[in-house]
Amino acid sequence: MPRTVFLIICTILCNLGLANGQVIPSQLGECTTAIFSGAVTIDGRPIIWKNRDVSNPDQRYIYYDSYQRDGINTYRFIGDCYRADTTKIYQGTNERGFAIMNSDSYNLRDSLYSGLDDGTIMRLALETCVTLSDFEGLLDSTNAVGRMDCWNFGCLDSTGSCAFYESANRSYRKYDPLDQALNAPGFIVRSNFSFSGDSLYQSGLDRYGRAVELIAGRLDSGQLDVNWVLAVLARDMASIFANPYPLPYHGSHLNGPPGYIYNFACTIANRFTTSVVAIRGVQPGEDPALTTTFAILGQPALSLAYPLWVKTGMVPTYLDDPTGAPMYTYCRDRSSLLYDNTAAYYFLNSLYLVNDDGSGVYSYTLPLEAWGIGEVSRLFESWLVESPTVDDMRLEQSRIATTLFTGFKDETARYLGDSSGIILPNTSTLFNYP
Repeated sequence: MPRTVFLIICTILCNLGLANGQVIPSQLGECTTAIFSGAVTIDGRPIIWKNRDVSNPDQRYIYYDSYQRDGINTYRFIGDCYRADTTKIYQGTNERGFAIMNSDSYNLRDSLYSGLDDGTIMRLALETCVTLSDFEGLLDSTNAVGRMDCWNFGCLDSTGSCAFYESANRSYRKYDPLDQALNAPGFIVRSNFSFSGDSLYQSGLDRYGRAVELIAGRLDSGQLDVNWVLAVLARDMASIFANPYPLPYHGSHLNGPPGYIYNFACTIANRFTTSVVAIRGVQPGEDPALTTTFAILGQPALSLAYPLWVKTGMVPTYLDDPTGAPMYTYCRDRSSLLYDNTAAYYFLNSLYLVNDDGSGVYSYTLPLEAWGIGEVSRLFESWLVESPTVDDMRLEQSRIATTLFTGFKDETARYLGDSSGIILPNTSTLFNYP
């Protein structure tokens, strides 16, 4: 981006965010998202991404089977939900290659006391939509009954298309990342404001600016891929207060201890980022079943991404256990080591992630995640030639997930070169809804 523009944004936000030396966060986060057309990705396939910022981290990724409703058979899908409420979905992919995520929008100046909420809308979309046009039809129909609040919905479909929909209570506006009339650069970022809304109230402008800066910088040197989106963009913790990169970080800011990073609301990956998704679509003519969800449960600073396919008819228990997903549990327990200074509640100890000797969380999560993405790429090439069976995909999904979880649990990447410490499952446990 134009770095000058970003610095201007930072100056404005610094003036708004500090008073008498005290940090005054403008909001609790509420998600940072982006869509990438195939024009800016290495393999020509679209990607949608979301860092989900909410106060409740107890979530699951779950497989939903088809069922009959209103005389139609719904599509099967995988989605992120709260463990205590599996009826609403906040990001997901269906069997036809349609995928969706969203962020709250606070500047459309619209709200109702009744109507459909975002979790219900996204579930309906996954159950019924094949194309972006189908989703537009869903929005048209909900214009009449009204939507409870305002959101930016990001979608992709199996035609290789993607778009954002800035949705108020009874209207919406579509944004295409390839719209020449808007001089669109092939990608679109949204945090918690809409471009069609009030320009005087743009919540999350700091996160928006940082995301645009990172993406534009990456595209200056070449196209991007899922690995970069997850490893760099989704985990970024630079803010208007400090840029801690490269790690290890020994600096200090906002009166925090040396080596600690302030990450309340103002950073893309922040204390309230409780799950992440990057969904890679397919090109026109490719099998929609190859649409891949890369799902992170827990803070991205602590967790890692698992590849998921709807065709498998399951989600690994590490993400889906109805008594509490193990990835959520481990991240919850390890969070006290990341936020280990009770006198600096909104500061994380960056040396827990990367220490001077190269150890730390990133020494195993990033290699494990990169290995998993590499395995998907290898499988993808063979599956383009010959479509995989359900058993093929289920076996590979389970194999990759087991390797990832074993390394994560044991805090090591050594299993990538030696599988002797990994116990592969010989049965599959399915947790489906409904």
